[in-house]
Amino acid sequence: MQIHELWHFPVKGFGGNQMPLAKLQQGGYFPNDRQFAISIGSKKTAAASEGTWFRKAHFLQLMSHELLAEYSCRYDDANSRLELLHQGVICLSIDPAQPTDCQRFEDFFFTLLGNKLRGKPRLMTMKHQAYSDQSTALISIASDASINAFADATNTKPDSRRFRVNIIIDGDTPFAEETLIGTTLRCGDALLLVKEPVGRCAAINVDPATAKRNPEDYVRFMKAHFGHSNLGIFAEVINGGIIRVGDRLQPA
Repeated sequence: MQIHELWHFPVKGFGGNQMPLAKLQQGGYFPNDRQFAISIGSKKTAAASEGTWFRKAHFLQLMSHELLAEYSCRYDDANSRLELLHQGVICLSIDPAQPTDCQRFEDFFFTLLGNKLRGKPRLMTMKHQAYSDQSTALISIASDASINAFADATNTKPDSRRFRVNIIIDGDTPFAEETLIGTTLRCGDALLLVKEPVGRCAAINVDPATAKRNPEDYVRFMKAHFGHSNLGIFAEVINGGIIRVGDRLQPA
């Protein structure tokens, strides 16, 4: 198994950025992944202290705001710059440590989506955790064979962005990565313990290329067609290290 792509998604619900390498930390999340989130303006998130974890229903997300598929983000933690791109073009660059910059980010989405929000959005930050769908530190892995199988079955274009996976590997058999659950994989100095499958939600109904929501429920379709709605696996980093595109994942 060879790594084809590495992705991090700095802002929950938004498109991400490809990386040539990533430095994994023991017991940590994928670097800079889901470190930020934009609230939908609820009183609960407005009053929360920085770093409080909330479920995805409190944030902008593809399940309810398909327009987000037009936007992607990249984050340079060395220079503390968070960039927002619209269809590949930078439209906003901020320092998330600066309140005035955060307000610019919030105002942008209040102008764009204000009528679909509960109140003023808030750019929220996690320092040591992530706004992932689970509160435990896991990274995601999926094979291109699984992504291609979904595309073939749904008559869509293969696109890893639909699934927001950190590590894309090569594969011959769709969904074969689930056979790795319970095993330990080595990649360079890093060791990954495969924990569980990634169950998919209605976010996969949104086409990442068009930002349009498909009228068919792909989660229900997957259950009927494949007998499950999983695509990819979650793994825990049990030994840190640098991983790169082109590296091989193999049993430890």
